[in-house]
Amino acid sequence: KTGFFPCFARRTAMRATCTVWVTLSTVSAWRVSHHSFSVHTGSVRPSGIQAAAGDTTSDRCGLKSQLIALCTAFKTAQVAQWDVDMTNGMQPKAPLQAEDIANIDVSSASMALSSLRNATVDVINKLAQSNPTTEPLSGNKLDGRWKLLFTTAADATFRPSKDKGSATTYQDVFFDGNKGYFINCVDFDSPHSKLRGFRVVVKGKRLSDTEVQLYFRRVKLFRRSRWLNVIVIPLPPSWFLRFLARRGSHGKAKLSDRGAGFTLLYLDDDLRMHQTFDGQYFVQQRF
Repeated sequence: KTGFFPCFARRTAMRATCTVWVTLSTVSAWRVSHHSFSVHTGSVRPSGIQAAAGDTTSDRCGLKSQLIALCTAFKTAQVAQWDVDMTNGMQPKAPLQAEDIANIDVSSASMALSSLRNATVDVINKLAQSNPTTEPLSGNKLDGRWKLLFTTAADATFRPSKDKGSATTYQDVFFDGNKGYFINCVDFDSPHSKLRGFRVVVKGKRLSDTEVQLYFRRVKLFRRSRWLNVIVIPLPPSWFLRFLARRGSHGKAKLSDRGAGFTLLYLDDDLRMHQTFDGQYFVQQRF
C-alpha cells in the first residue's frame, strides 16, 4: 500500500517510526485547543479518590501550592532559555524529533533550569509522601484530560517556531484500572502550518498498584491538505524504538532495562505526578 503514498507521506512515515512520545504529555502552551480532530473526554472527575490514613490536608495543600509555583517558575526559566538559544542561532527541533524517546534531562540546558529542576523534584518527592489516594490505579481514577505543568524530560518539550507557532499539549487517558490508552496530543496554532497536530497512541498495562507498562502503538498526523489530511503510522515494537534511541543519542540516553513505563507517585482530584522507569518526572493537572 505504501506504493500509493506520495513521497512526502513516505518520508513522514519513516521519520515517525523512529520518533515517539514517551512523556505522557508535552509542554509549551498550557491551554487545551478544541479542534475538530481532538478527542473530547469532558471534565467529569472519577469517583473513589479517598484520603489515606494519617494524611495531613493542610501540609498537602501547602506543598501543592509550592509545587505549582515552582512549575510556573521552571516554565518561565525554560522560555527564557529558549530565547537565549534562538539569539545564539539554535533552531527548534522538528515536531516529531522533539518526540524522540531518548532519555535526556532538560536541566542540562542551564544552571538556572538545573537549580529549579532540583527544587521542584524535591517538592514532588515530599508531596508523594502524602498521596491521598491509596489505590491510584484502581477503577477509572486516571480517566480524563490532563495538561502538563512540569517535566524533567528534554525530549518531551516543544519550543514555539515560526512555521508552526506554539504547541498546545495535553493527554487523554482511558484506563479501566488494568489496561487502557494514554493518548498524547499536540496541536499547533499557526494557520499556515502544514501540520495541524499529531497524536501518539500508547497502550498501558497495569503492573502493580502504582506501576504501568507502556507500549507505543501508532502516530496519527493531522495535515492541512486536500490529500491525505490524516496519516496513521503504526510503530514498531517498543524494544526496537528504545534500541534506536540508544543509538541515536550517541550515549546521552540513559534508558531503563524495564522498558517504557511509569510509577504513579501522587493522585488527587486535580493533580497527578509520576516518574518514568527512565527516571524522568512529570506533573500533570486535570482539565
